Amino acid sequence: MYKILLVDDEKLELDAIKHYIRWEDMGIVVAGTAKNGREALKVMEACKPDIILTDVRMPIMNGLEFASKAKQMDKNVKIVFLSGHDEFQYIKAALSIEAMGYLLKPIDTAELAQLMQRVILKCQEDKQLSESSEGTKEKLVRSLSIEQSADMRKKWVRRIAMLPYPLPSIGMYTVCFYSFDSDSVSSKNKEAVLTLAAVKLAELNTVSYSWPVDEFRYCTIAYLNGEPDYAELMRCWHEVIGEANIRYEVVLSVGLSEVGRYLEELHDRYGEAREANGDKFYSGTGRVIPYTPHAASPASPAQPIALAEQLSHAISHLQSDEAASIIAGFFDYFATNRTSKDAIIASTMQLISEIERLFAPLLENSTVGSEHPIIVDWKAVMEPESLEHLHAFLTAWSNQIMHVIREKDHDKNLTVIHQIIEMINIRYGQALTVEDLAEHVYLTPNYIRTLFKQKTGETILEYLTKVRIQRASDLLKDKSLKIHEVSRAIGYENVSYFCSLFQKHKGVTPNQYRKKLL
Repeated sequence: MYKILLVDDEKLELDAIKHYIRWEDMGIVVAGTAKNGREALKVMEACKPDIILTDVRMPIMNGLEFASKAKQMDKNVKIVFLSGHDEFQYIKAALSIEAMGYLLKPIDTAELAQLMQRVILKCQEDKQLSESSEGTKEKLVRSLSIEQSADMRKKWVRRIAMLPYPLPSIGMYTVCFYSFDSDSVSSKNKEAVLTLAAVKLAELNTVSYSWPVDEFRYCTIAYLNGEPDYAELMRCWHEVIGEANIRYEVVLSVGLSEVGRYLEELHDRYGEAREANGDKFYSGTGRVIPYTPHAASPASPAQPIALAEQLSHAISHLQSDEAASIIAGFFDYFATNRTSKDAIIASTMQLISEIERLFAPLLENSTVGSEHPIIVDWKAVMEPESLEHLHAFLTAWSNQIMHVIREKDHDKNLTVIHQIIEMINIRYGQALTVEDLAEHVYLTPNYIRTLFKQKTGETILEYLTKVRIQRASDLLKDKSLKIHEVSRAIGYENVSYFCSLFQKHKGVTPNQYRKKLL
């Protein structure tokens, strides 16, 4: 079944065409409807029709303008115009857009069926031709874009000119090299973004041709009519990047070449666009990046080992602003001079290794938040998405080390807390007082009360009671023990007090708790 898109600003007529014409009998299914050209472009993006039946006179964007843009989006789509006016100017315009036919309202179903039979036959012929010629065209354009030999480039241009739908050999154009830079992109979202880009480019009224470089990188030749068109092309890609991020959560980066004038120059313009796209490593992903020539970068001004000493001094003295400034200077130099990615990674690895060596005693068993050890994610260092990501990683890692240093300074009394907890866990069954605990750690009772509450969030008595009640819960599982025996075993001589305290914490009495267990 072939898909048709119906476009008419008259709702009653649109509904009649959709519901009362026997499309299925013609081998056609209605894929979508729209009430004007602008809306139709969006519907076309979603349903990808083979045939479009559109009214000529419509508000916002008329049928002729829409058909022209639709042809730019999909040169193989078949256009049939519909109008209540048998006017030569419309028929002439329709022919210029290579329309398949022009029907007058009200529609004659027999005439429509005859025309659709011709349209479907043309769809079948074009499909066979397209599959052959488009495959050839893509191979030729790919070859031209990477060809080193000037003589061979002339050969590829001559062969492209012989295709059924050739690229212009002369004319201003820009090469757009774009990449999907999200962590993961579904095939559905990738196709949606590629279609979105095609729609936006079609709105520029410019000729363009696109081909895949690999699974996540694509290239487009966009022909221009002058400097204003270049600015519009940049605006167009800004919109594509923004919508791709908002609608599909896809990060798209676009490199633009300088303006070319001859197709034979495609190799140079392709190289510029690819290099511009590669500059996302320095400027960040999710941007439009025009090509800028860069001189060869000099060596790094600061040796990583010397810089490590400066950075370690700032870290050890908890000078976070100074550490941030040193790291920023380290990466700013690379960004300004466009130092090669491999050289940047090598310098960063050397810097981190030296910092690791200097802080080895501190980092050996240290953790952040008592959860994860501080280790270097070498994969993130060796395969960074951008200079910005590498900068952020080194900053975060330095901050982690400073956090450990602060924790070490603040938690010198943790040993005291651990001694108190250990003593409670061992002697909970005895008459244990705060004074006993204070004497054990050689501190005053008031000081350990404050310190324990500060570090654990609960008082010493609350912790002691919690340990005793938990131990009582375990002992109650042994039905041979009487309640008063359990009470004494956990340090309470007064059984009534024990029962009251147990019920307060567990919501039931010791006897009720035991019955629930048995």
